Amino acid sequence: MSNLQLYLAVGLPIIAVLTSLVISLAQISALREELRSQISAIREDMREIRADMREIRSDIKLLTGKVYELMGQK
Repeated sequence: MSNLQLYLAVGLPIIAVLTSLVISLAQISALREELRSQISAIREDMREIRADMREIRSDIKLLTGKVYELMGQK
């Protein structure tokens, strides 16, 4: 076996494995970024939901107070 054949026999599989690892890392990185953006969107939605719930609670307290006020007048 010549040196060139040995280099090709060892070098080509190494290059193929390294190439596949780089491609896998790029795909994983893209998935992480997508996941981060989805988590950020969910957190923003939760903030909006919490604000809406605070508003609903204050409305319920106001209405409850009005009901108690009306009941006290009778």
